[in-house]
Amino acid sequence: GQALSIIIAILIRLVWNEGIFPLILAMVAVGWIGSARLVRGQVLQMKNMEYVMAARTLGASGPRIIMKHMIPNISGLLITNMTMAIPQAIFNEAFLSYLGIGVQPPNCSWGVLAQTATQVYRAYPYQLIIPAFFICTTMLALNMLGDGLRDALDPKMRGKY
Repeated sequence: GQALSIIIAILIRLVWNEGIFPLILAMVAVGWIGSARLVRGQVLQMKNMEYVMAARTLGASGPRIIMKHMIPNISGLLITNMTMAIPQAIFNEAFLSYLGIGVQPPNCSWGVLAQTATQVYRAYPYQLIIPAFFICTTMLALNMLGDGLRDALDPKMRGKY
């Protein structure tokens, strides 16, 4: 997941060295794989459930089963997965920018701020502490949001409290 995304970002950056587009392309090229694997596994599991078999037996078409049964049951999982993927994308961008592969100065990102601050952190430690604080706080907040959404949207979790 993350290591593959970083390797692909480096390779795309070697080929295409201008702007933020190669970084976005690399993150998108790899970012969907985990979600696709999760959705596929969930659909294969639901395919043999009683309510899907009952709908098939009553003559429901494939698109109707997908719209009425599959998508509502997968949407919570997918929303939660996407919410958890946002902090990962933020971290990947900041990490690649810190290494000098992502966003390039004079454009600004938390990774660029942290990278430029490492050169003067002994004299001005706040220049490194502030971007690191905001990276950590944003990642923590979005992870907590994703955790809350998982608890609220996961049908297996209902009635457990």
